[in-house]
Amino acid sequence: MLKNLFLIYYLFEFNKINNKSAENYEGFSETTHELSNLNKEDDYNFYNWLAGVIDGDGNFDIIKGSHHSFVLKAIRIKLHNRDIYILTRILDYLGFGRIKSINNKPYSMYIVSRKEHMKYLINRLNGLIRIKVPGFEKACIIYNIDYKEPNYNIKSFDPYLSGLIDTDGSIVFNYNGNRIECNLEFKYNDYTKKLNFDNTIPFYKPNIMCRIQNNEKISKKYTSIRFSYQTVNGMIYLYKYFMKNRLYSDFKYFRIKKIEEFLSIRKYKSEPRDSKEFKIYSDFLLNWIQYKNPSWSKIPFVKKIR
Repeated sequence: MLKNLFLIYYLFEFNKINNKSAENYEGFSETTHELSNLNKEDDYNFYNWLAGVIDGDGNFDIIKGSHHSFVLKAIRIKLHNRDIYILTRILDYLGFGRIKSINNKPYSMYIVSRKEHMKYLINRLNGLIRIKVPGFEKACIIYNIDYKEPNYNIKSFDPYLSGLIDTDGSIVFNYNGNRIECNLEFKYNDYTKKLNFDNTIPFYKPNIMCRIQNNEKISKKYTSIRFSYQTVNGMIYLYKYFMKNRLYSDFKYFRIKKIEEFLSIRKYKSEPRDSKEFKIYSDFLLNWIQYKNPSWSKIPFVKKIR
């Protein structure tokens, strides 16, 4: 009798443990699924941003090999040391490559040169590179990868734009217009002319302008295309976009983060120069223009607020 009771108790406890294990396993599976979705979102954000960084200041170093073939020597991104956080973010996320200082110059370079790592990157960036297309297409051919045509209509809140601004963009203050602006400028060619940012920042389309530039080093003229976000009403939408797709250029991100504060005090510009309101406005602009900017004193509007 005691033996039977012990057997019943043992089976009851065994089933209870198994049920708990099954519950834990199901919970773990669900958590893993959630983490997997998070990783997919992280990957989407990172590689779209990285494509913008490469289209801005990256290159595919392709050289001629033997028998008239081509070899991808390295994928490189060169930036000013002020923006080295961009390079460390890439290195930390990917877990491969290296960062090299440029001798006697205030620049650093992120370099990927191992074949398996370059092939991995090309696969992940396929369909996302929109400006450095000639080099990228050659890289695809070298690794027998079918090149994917990118979509030049950059969709809403796409991180690609933040990668371009991190590298080639500028965040500036227009004193006469009393506004914070964001600008992008490229050499006009078959690729840059197709870029469409009309829907990238919701409710805020950029102004597009083409102009003739002089390259004094080689005494040659060329045409550039400029995308400018330069309206007072659009500043809040600019702010919202970059709060969702943050910049990793520290001084540019600092300037963007100050937009919300600026909107609350920009009206003080019209106050008397000896008023507390104008001092608040003046102090804000000095702080904004001085941050990580050794040339701040050369900015023309500084004389008007000091």
